Amino acid sequence: MQEYVGGTTVKSATRVSYRSLGWRTVRYESHVRNSLGSHPGHISQIPDFSKYSPTKFIAELAPYVSPTLCAYPLQSKYVNQQHYYQNKGILEKHYLSKKPHPVSLSQLAQYFDDSNALTKQKIVNSGRFVQQELVTRIAHKIHLLQTLPFNVVNNFHFSQVYESYYNIFERFRRYPTVKTVSDNDKFAVFLQGILSDFNSLNLPHLIMGALESRILDLYPPHKMDELISSLLRARISRRLIVEEHLSMTSNYQSGKKENTLVLGDIFQECSAQEFLLGAKAMCEKFIQDMYFEGIKLPKFVIDGNLELKFYFLPLHLKYLLGEVLRNSYEATMKEYIRLGLDNPEPITVTIVSNEQSFIFRISDRAGGIPHDEKTIWSFGKSKQLASESLDNFHKLPGLQTISLYDYMYDDAKKPTSHPYKFTSLEPVSASNLPSGHKFEKPLLGLLERSSRYKLGIGLAMCKVYAEYWNGDLTVHSINGYGTDTVLKLGNLMYHTDRLQLDKV
Repeated sequence: MQEYVGGTTVKSATRVSYRSLGWRTVRYESHVRNSLGSHPGHISQIPDFSKYSPTKFIAELAPYVSPTLCAYPLQSKYVNQQHYYQNKGILEKHYLSKKPHPVSLSQLAQYFDDSNALTKQKIVNSGRFVQQELVTRIAHKIHLLQTLPFNVVNNFHFSQVYESYYNIFERFRRYPTVKTVSDNDKFAVFLQGILSDFNSLNLPHLIMGALESRILDLYPPHKMDELISSLLRARISRRLIVEEHLSMTSNYQSGKKENTLVLGDIFQECSAQEFLLGAKAMCEKFIQDMYFEGIKLPKFVIDGNLELKFYFLPLHLKYLLGEVLRNSYEATMKEYIRLGLDNPEPITVTIVSNEQSFIFRISDRAGGIPHDEKTIWSFGKSKQLASESLDNFHKLPGLQTISLYDYMYDDAKKPTSHPYKFTSLEPVSASNLPSGHKFEKPLLGLLERSSRYKLGIGLAMCKVYAEYWNGDLTVHSINGYGTDTVLKLGNLMYHTDRLQLDKV
């Protein structure tokens, strides 16, 4: 694992502990006592800073030593000596007693009045619902993190997520109640800020925290997978609630009198064939970048229901098809080169649909998948694979030296350009990005990352997204022959009244 001290890259087995040492001591005192016996090095060991950078004098390292050994992050607004009492008196007393409201997709688009009409009252009601619902949902996720063992939540990456969630919680609960359309216009700007600031980095921090926990045996792998899946599903639900409201607000501001699309503007009619051809083009570019332009490419065949069109989130569909198809392309090309074939074996996608769901079966003859099913669907994987994935995460552009405290709280240190592209599944405002860079959809940036950065989480991520949309992702592999990957997605028009947004 790499760490950066004084501009110098160093290697440390204790990175997980010393970046966030002991800042939740009061809150987790019992956890500390229980953990010291089994993992003393992961919690309380004080690192020898002099060994991290033999070319640096101790005077140059001193500014990093003091903050590291403090009980609490010096720049934190929410994690400090008063945090336990604030948590007990505010979060637990006033918010954990409230239950999130499961919402169907039709309710989300209509906001409970059974019409597509856009009125002042609907816009205000929508804003008020988002305001109250988001603070309740994020409160429950904060509580979930607080129930983790101390040596897990004290991990540098999980502590960043915890701080970020509490930051969102505080900003929402302190925001004035939306009472007028003008209030809602300001609230929409506030929501855009939530989506585009450091909170957009929660996803990579969650995954890296899971990987480090696996490497250090801090938490059972199956429990970690359940935790990450739960947090991801909750993120999707919160995101849908916010984006639908922003879409409705934008429509109203532009003078529209109603939402013209069935499920609101964020759900659109998607052509299965067009999205597959788009994924094919992306994968072919990926292979050419991996090897060389002009290399022979697999024949791509689409059969079945070629005319299929269905309502879905375009960004999610592009990610799901692209990620699954890229695995088949990469495996097919490696087998083609390994065997010295005249041409790569073809890749075939079969589209099947019925009233309730749509199925994409991606078939290749790339020799099968070498890993077992537990490894395929796990975010933690084996220790060796987790180490390899973590190393590639650390190499992602801009992610290596990012700290929430550096970029969220200190205006003097905020960079003029966005320092953490290619690192999140959340959208980032174009105004925060480097000049001329149009990276507004980091989910696709993650999909289109260089072949050098093999993260090993693609199928696990896709399975969470597929299951969220009333579907599934399965892999059927025959060693020495090939693999069928079956992506199933629920028909959202069939499930419009289902309480879909119950993944809190």
